Amino acid sequence: MIIKITLIGLIIGVIGTGIGGILAVIFNEKASKYMKFFMGLSGGIMLSIVSFDLIPEATESIGLTKSILLILIGAVLTKIIKEKVKINGENSSGYLMLLSIIMHNLPEGLAIGTTFLAEPKRGIAMATAIGIHNLPEGLALALGFICNKANRKKAIIMSMIAGLPIAVGCFVGAAFGSIFVSITGILLSLAAGMMLYVVLDEMIPESKSIYTIVGFLIGIIIVNMVI
Repeated sequence: MIIKITLIGLIIGVIGTGIGGILAVIFNEKASKYMKFFMGLSGGIMLSIVSFDLIPEATESIGLTKSILLILIGAVLTKIIKEKVKINGENSSGYLMLLSIIMHNLPEGLAIGTTFLAEPKRGIAMATAIGIHNLPEGLALALGFICNKANRKKAIIMSMIAGLPIAVGCFVGAAFGSIFVSITGILLSLAAGMMLYVVLDEMIPESKSIYTIVGFLIGIIIVNMVI
């Protein structure tokens, strides 16, 4: 089961962000035209996962008070780690985005792994939703490198690398979840906090338009259909 969960994480992680990277290369400068919609879609999916799945599951496992506290800790830790990262150079913005995506792809994998063990059907639904929102992540990441004159091959490779932590998270979540069931709620709460911070700090501020709202609403519908 652990191997199966890890493979699912690898597939939805690498393929999801990889397709986003390929789209960025295909559309190149035109890709930015669709970025606001995709960022809104991604934000809607992630917020729906946090609100309708991760938080209820964590609350049921460890209680409301502990869940809220750990969600806050997850968000604060993400902010601290992000602010400590300092990279200079021609592709600095691309690498910063890569690290940012890696930071929250890992807890997403943890969420998939722990949820999959508790209820496989819900785990598959969550993996599907996260796989969908990986596409705009890969698109944004590849554009970050392309805008800094990196070659297209490098942009695609970096977008695929960003998806690898999901597989790692799936493995760790599945392994720990099978041994220490009591920490499932803790992992889900921390993942919710990290994902929440990424949405509010990166996606929503960067995508202010009517297309963002449309994408956001479609994202909510998608998650409610698959979860």
